[in-house]
Amino acid sequence: MFNYGSISVIVFVLIFSISDSSAQNISGGFDLEGHHRVYKLFLPQNYSDTIKFPLIIYLHAYGWTAEQDMNYTQFYKVADTSGFIVVYPSGVPNWNSGIADNKKWPATGVDDVRFINALIDSLSSEYSIDPGRVFACGYSNGGFMAYRLACQLGNRIAAIASVGGIMSYSVATNCNPTREVPVLQIHGTADWWVPVNGSEGWHSVDETVSYWTTFNNCTNADTILLPDLSLPDSCVVEKISYTNCTGNCEVIYYKVLQGGHTWPGAGSPGFSHEGFVNDDINANVEIINFFNKFKLNR
Repeated sequence: MFNYGSISVIVFVLIFSISDSSAQNISGGFDLEGHHRVYKLFLPQNYSDTIKFPLIIYLHAYGWTAEQDMNYTQFYKVADTSGFIVVYPSGVPNWNSGIADNKKWPATGVDDVRFINALIDSLSSEYSIDPGRVFACGYSNGGFMAYRLACQLGNRIAAIASVGGIMSYSVATNCNPTREVPVLQIHGTADWWVPVNGSEGWHSVDETVSYWTTFNNCTNADTILLPDLSLPDSCVVEKISYTNCTGNCEVIYYKVLQGGHTWPGAGSPGFSHEGFVNDDINANVEIINFFNKFKLNR
């Protein structure tokens, strides 16, 4: 369905040990549409070209770099121990995710869907990647972008996860998924950057989740309050599970009551948090466990 033509690929490789992991850290990039697009790739310590590995595309927040997101969420650590390859691509400088429907959050007109499609092709030619287990997740604007990929690249993305990101009006209006897409949403009810009730040009979290439960034809809904394992974090989590969907997919919404614009389980030194950070769940673990359930039939 997507024919984006050839790209000029220039890969530059720097391999070294992460201080707290034996996974490989590889920097790379290629030229596309007049831009040099770059990324950082983490290979798990058990990587081998004799078996196919799942790939997670991690999309960074607005105004942040891939490195900042890596240090804040430390997602690569769980990906490493779980046997996932994870790539951190960089926007130019912010993802063209539909976030600019709100005039306070401008973005360039770069075709980031084309970039991610080309990135999957480039990495698949270099590394042993399972084409049926390519996933996308993101924080804040990265979460917006994950939804855009679900709408426009669902033939290659097996499932998505969004933390603190929602669907914009333009993305929802032009959303034309090729198949049912499993969705995991994590959002704080006290998020003032991406309000749970939406904002100018942005749908609410409930509207975003409802879009996918409707499209995926989910007929069962179950809500539970998760145990309050960390009293000092000043917030709790309500898990809403939508199941019995077409294509054996699911839509899961972790509603962090009184949680801020934060990544549950994150607590890296040097980062100031935008509200309460929930420690009852760890977003890294929940996302990996969710992705482990799904695979495209290719």
